[in-house]
Formats: sequence, C-alpha cells, structure tokens
Amino acid sequence: MLKPLQQSVKLKVLLLLCVWTLILTAYLTKPVRANDVAGDFSNNYQDSTVDSNNLSETINNNYNATGAGEAAPVMSSIAPTVMGGGGNDSCLMPTSRGIQLSLLGMSSGSMEQDESCNRRKNSRLLGTPQQIGGLGLQVSAISVLCNDPDVFKAMILASTPCPIMDVVTGKLLMGRDAVAMYRRNPTAFIVGYEGNKTYWDALLRIGEDLTDEINETKVATNGGDTRTLSERFRSTRRRVQPDGPAEDNGVEGDNRPDQQPSTSIGSTR
Repeated sequence: MLKPLQQSVKLKVLLLLCVWTLILTAYLTKPVRANDVAGDFSNNYQDSTVDSNNLSETINNNYNATGAGEAAPVMSSIAPTVMGGGGNDSCLMPTSRGIQLSLLGMSSGSMEQDESCNRRKNSRLLGTPQQIGGLGLQVSAISVLCNDPDVFKAMILASTPCPIMDVVTGKLLMGRDAVAMYRRNPTAFIVGYEGNKTYWDALLRIGEDLTDEINETKVATNGGDTRTLSERFRSTRRRVQPDGPAEDNGVEGDNRPDQQPSTSIGSTR
C-alpha cells in the first residue's frame, strides 16, 4: 500500500515542476512584434541599421632579413681565406686579418715571401747534379745557405767554415784561410756578427795577434821543421850530398850550377 502512494506523490511533484517551468519561460520571454524590426530580411538592405562592429587596423611590417621580424644585426667581418700560390711547393705565406666594431668592419688578406724557404729552394737548385735537373754547383749552394746566421754558426763550429773569395788572387778561401779573412773584417764577412758580437769575438779571438801561437802549432805538428810541404818534398829544390844531408840550393828546375843548360837544335828549311 505504501509503494503506490509514494509513486503518486513523486509524480505530482514532477508535474508541478513542469508547470512552473512553463510559467517562468512564458513570463521571461519578450514577445516580438512586426514593428520592432528595423529594415527587412529581403535582399534589399536599404535603410538597414545593422552594425557588425568590425574595426579596421593597418599594420606595417619591415623585414630586414629573411624570416626576421626585427632588425637584423650588422654582419661580422671575417678574415678571408688566402690560398698560397703554387700549391705546396710555394714559398708564399698567406696572411689574413679582420676587425669588427659595432657599426663598421674591415678585413684584408695578403701574401709574403718566406726568405728561409726561398734560400732552401735556391740551394737545392744550385747543388743538385745536372743529370737530374740541377746546376751542380755545390760551393754556390753552400754559400746560399751560409746567408743564414744559424747555418753560418753551425758551419764554423763544425770546423768547415763557409767559403769566401779572395778578391786579390781570385781563389776560393776555405778552412783556416777563410777564418783568417773573417778575423780581418768580421763586420763584413761574418753573417750575424752585429747581433752576437761578444760570441764571435771570443770564438775567433778577433783583435788578438795569433802569429806566435800559429808558428808554435806548425813546429809541433811538423816535428820541428818549419818548411812548407813544397820545400820538404820537391826534389828540384834540394841537392843531395854524397856524405851529408840534403842541401837546399834555392834553385828550381833542372838548371843547377853543376849542369850545363840543355839546348835543342832543330832543322830549318
């Protein structure tokens, strides 16, 4: 008995809610009459007061770079790449530089000669035998390398001083004769003398008289005989006595006092 009663009560409540909903909808809804609309709904829009409230705006965009909405910075100054002329066998050394400021940049490139490289190549050309494309001038090749102070120093420390020409005789001075020429005028003949004057003065004893020491060295080396090799071993400069040592008569050739000069008689036509 209770269940049907409860169901009937719920049904009544739902009906009341539906009724009140319809009443509120009808009360809040404003009726629309024909005279309340200004204009018409036909294709003629004359005297229409409809406003869309659309605002017009003009936007100017300045693009200074691809894909950039803002101003692009100044391009950086990059030092150019300078390739050496002639490839790997070239003595040209490329040099490049660049500087960049806030509003201004500058870059440049140049080439310079490598003096040491040129010296080596000239020496190789002079000293290479002619059979393989060189000139075969060994002494000239050494002289070219001797223009380097380090090479000049190494040569004289190895007791093989760089050769030099004697302008009076036109002969090539080597060894002890070359060193004697260096000592006479070190400023002119010693490469790098001004930059290392103390070293060369001590090594070559420049400004000292070495005559006595040289003579003593000769006597010690030759066993007390101070004569030259020509005087000691040339038979034309000495006369052998039957019962005594050799006597130097100071006469060269075969025209000795005990001999008559030889003459030749030829036939004439």
